[in-house]
Amino acid sequence: MNWDVAVVGCGPAGSLAALESSIRGLNVIVLEEHGKVGEPDHCAGLVSVTGLKRLGLRVPEECVLNRVYGARFYSPSGVSFSVSRRSVQALVIDRRMFDRWLASLAQSAGAHLTLKRKVTSFVRSLDGVHVHVKGGGEEKCKLLIDAEGCRARLAKMAGLPPRRGRRPAVRFEVRGVDVDPDFVELHFGGRLAPGFFAWVIPTDEGARVGLAARSHPRKRLAKFLSTRFPRAKVSRTVAGVVLTNGPVKRTFTDRFMAVGDAAGQVKPTTGGGVVTGGICSRIAGQVASEALQEERFSSGFLKRYQQRWEKILGKEFSYMKLARRVLNRLSDHALDSLFKALIEHGGTETMEAYGDMDFESAAIKKLIANPKILVKLALALLTLANPEKSAAPTA
Repeated sequence: MNWDVAVVGCGPAGSLAALESSIRGLNVIVLEEHGKVGEPDHCAGLVSVTGLKRLGLRVPEECVLNRVYGARFYSPSGVSFSVSRRSVQALVIDRRMFDRWLASLAQSAGAHLTLKRKVTSFVRSLDGVHVHVKGGGEEKCKLLIDAEGCRARLAKMAGLPPRRGRRPAVRFEVRGVDVDPDFVELHFGGRLAPGFFAWVIPTDEGARVGLAARSHPRKRLAKFLSTRFPRAKVSRTVAGVVLTNGPVKRTFTDRFMAVGDAAGQVKPTTGGGVVTGGICSRIAGQVASEALQEERFSSGFLKRYQQRWEKILGKEFSYMKLARRVLNRLSDHALDSLFKALIEHGGTETMEAYGDMDFESAAIKKLIANPKILVKLALALLTLANPEKSAAPTA
């Protein structure tokens, strides 16, 4: 059968691209390499309420493990502050169930989902794309949407730029812990998690405790867990990768668009990508429909995909990438000073007033416009910089 669109991968980005393409009348196949949608899961499963609204999604209750109202931030020495609102800010979701629900939406719209179909390569021709599947199978389509995740093998085959800023990550699902169910925790420090941070996300049965770093994430996380929750019982361990460098410079080429992690459409500040990748995926579905209507599949036509997502998210990714670079350069002492400046000079109030989990540029601009905070940050960068050095975890 000849398909209008083939989507590789049935994570949130793939399902949303398939959903958008299908509701616009396209004949869509989704090729998922695993035997079950949502497995294995790698995401921490924290999704903003406003982001879900932007995607037009109402998550069913069976997918929701908890609701949180804010976050607590911890510096290397334990200086801390909280940012919260009276309304629910984010949902802690069961990613496996969430992914399956999204896949069911795409199927209900007409997308054809196939499992255990690992795409190994593809060949473009004048009349379409020949997609090769492990075991010798093949599907033919007019347009290929790559949602395979951060490995991005197909994007590399298509000639797109490589993803950079990969951080190995590990997450423990734990029980027997005393956590505030209303708040997530973010713990920063070069000795704790160089190049990123550790997190605690409360669930209905305990917490998800994770960490990403330039090196030794499992050892670092084990040490953090023994300090923060010495009596915790680990019920599950999940390893993955966090992307921190933002989108690749080009996310399209002839008969090909990359979405989600495959395109690096992940927040450099937190590594979250369900909402940002989802926004881009729905745009890809829209452009796919236009391409089929006009029978135009060249990169010259498909560039409108990148133009549209950059119009919405380009500024956001730029500011978040800047924030990530600054955080990576600060020594632990400088981080402590920055936390104190935020507390003493209205930074927490600014974050509460302008903060948005997915659209962070407004809060970042307001913070660096505060002269007292800006001076502290400038002094920290000039005198206390720690440019991308990774220390092994201490015993």
